Amino acid sequence: MLFEDVLPSDWLTKIDPTKRQRQFGHIPTLWAWTCQIFERNESCSRGLAHLQSWAASEGLPVPAGDSGAYCRARMRLKDDFVEALSQRTLAAMDVAIGEENRWQDFELKAIDGSSVKLMDTSENQEQYPQPSVQKEGCGFPVMSVSALLNLSHGGIEHFVTGPLKEQDASLARQSLEHLHEGHLLLADRAYSSFRLISEIRKRGAHCVMRLNSRRDEALDWRKGKRVGRHERVLTLSRPAFSRTGITREQWEDLPEELIVRIIRMNYEDRAGKKKRMTVVTTLTDSSKYDGMELHSLYAKRWEIEVRLRDIKTLLGFEMLRVRTPSMARKTLAMVRLSYNLLRCLMQRAARTSPAKIDEI
Repeated sequence: MLFEDVLPSDWLTKIDPTKRQRQFGHIPTLWAWTCQIFERNESCSRGLAHLQSWAASEGLPVPAGDSGAYCRARMRLKDDFVEALSQRTLAAMDVAIGEENRWQDFELKAIDGSSVKLMDTSENQEQYPQPSVQKEGCGFPVMSVSALLNLSHGGIEHFVTGPLKEQDASLARQSLEHLHEGHLLLADRAYSSFRLISEIRKRGAHCVMRLNSRRDEALDWRKGKRVGRHERVLTLSRPAFSRTGITREQWEDLPEELIVRIIRMNYEDRAGKKKRMTVVTTLTDSSKYDGMELHSLYAKRWEIEVRLRDIKTLLGFEMLRVRTPSMARKTLAMVRLSYNLLRCLMQRAARTSPAKIDEI
């Protein structure tokens, strides 16, 4: 009932692959699993209890107390069914974005990486091996996760998974299809590579990132065009092929030059020590986009770390209690859907409250 306006029951019935209502059909299993997630990653026995309660209230035969049938029903839940629900939920949030949730007509997005542990099974170890510093049999498989968060409504638009050794920027490229003109991506220095920035611009989007430490150390502040005391517009050259680790064809597809703007500001860290931060952006028009405001805007990137903490710590998903990689990815898809449904409620509350969406 909470989400009838987002996922109406008649629409769910229409796309239900099982075509008829069963004790453990797609729709009952969907909502039981959602309840498990809302209750901080509760067990399948708890999900079954919700199904039993629902069946009793509807005058239907009550499922037996063995949770095995329900666990198998979760495994049968089709990926494209969950994805269709996720896309409809995101579409509902997209149309409700107000001007107060944009920045300079840009829809704000952030990208970041994290990781979750899996059960120690041979299948999980094969696809998502435990950290190499741990001895065999003394660690858990670890799945690396890259998340794309829409800061304008707070929903998670995309999850990409890979082994722990895969770099954040490598995983992030699989989310670039969600970036278009009118989008502004915020990211930390792990993502500020020539290749990734050029691919973002190729899609018509812009970015604000912290300059990676190697480029920052080698930066000659005398080069480029001075646009302010702490700002310059620079032309970055394509790195040598031998330094990129990509194919010759991918390297040749990169532009020979990128025009970016760098903004350098001082700040205090948590210990009160004064430090310097350099931000790089593709928004080069200093008359339209104030440098101090852009530097402050970068601080909003921290919100994605808080949202990932919400999922891992508050909802209890620091570990996925599943035996196979396919169930790990399915669980992550369900977490994303459930989290976004909660964000729908928060967005709805923000429309009738003086508080902003990120304050709810």
